[in-house]
Amino acid sequence: MASDDDPRRKPRIDGSRQWEIFLRERSAEPMRHVGSVTAPSADIATEQATTLFDYAASALWLCPADEVRRLGGNDLAEKGRAESTADSKTGVPQR
Repeated sequence: MASDDDPRRKPRIDGSRQWEIFLRERSAEPMRHVGSVTAPSADIATEQATTLFDYAASALWLCPADEVRRLGGNDLAEKGRAESTADSKTGVPQR
């Protein structure tokens, strides 16, 4: 999981952002993460991603890496425990 000091969450020196690329090869398949590009704008990131992956994609999604919340196994387990102990009326975890 990326922490606040993770370099992927910090702006590049030249002002470029890192953009995460998600791809779907066939309409019946789920989206999957296939990589990232560094670009100063969404338009340039789209151009780069399309050049790299358009041949294989029925759908291509891009999002800024600093806007992506990465969850790992431990994070998901904690969320599941919190939901299972939540008050059924309020949805608030009980302590």
